[in-house]
Amino acid sequence: MPTLRSILVPTDLSPCSTRALASAQEFASAFGASIDLLYVWSAPPLVAPESVITGVGINEQPLLEWIRQSATEQLTKCEATARQSGIAVRNSTCEAGDPATTIVERATSGKYDLLVMGTHGRTGISHVIMGSVAEKVVRRAPCPVLTVRSE
Repeated sequence: MPTLRSILVPTDLSPCSTRALASAQEFASAFGASIDLLYVWSAPPLVAPESVITGVGINEQPLLEWIRQSATEQLTKCEATARQSGIAVRNSTCEAGDPATTIVERATSGKYDLLVMGTHGRTGISHVIMGSVAEKVVRRAPCPVLTVRSE
């Protein structure tokens, strides 16, 4: 039986991801593994390059910096909620990029033994339009991937 030392849980901060995190905790408890959270955000497709944007909001921060800060704050809240629920999160990381590509790169560089991620289970036209991050990760991941479907 393979050893399970480290688990990466990519999150989009949805209830589906919360269910995946709970499943990851079950594996972590059973095998004595650690859990790392990864939140990958991407800039809206119609945003001008950061050097063009003068600022938004009260602090006049560049838009992409504001998005980055907001994403980090959301992940921090997610991690705190997980810890309050008894889930032992070792690290949490917030990165910008294409979600599927970044998840696979992180799984490879971190030498994770398992990925546990939620899937929304879209089919038909919504699957064609929205795509499936989980599907892309399953196809390219360097380790086993457990997908947890939303209710």
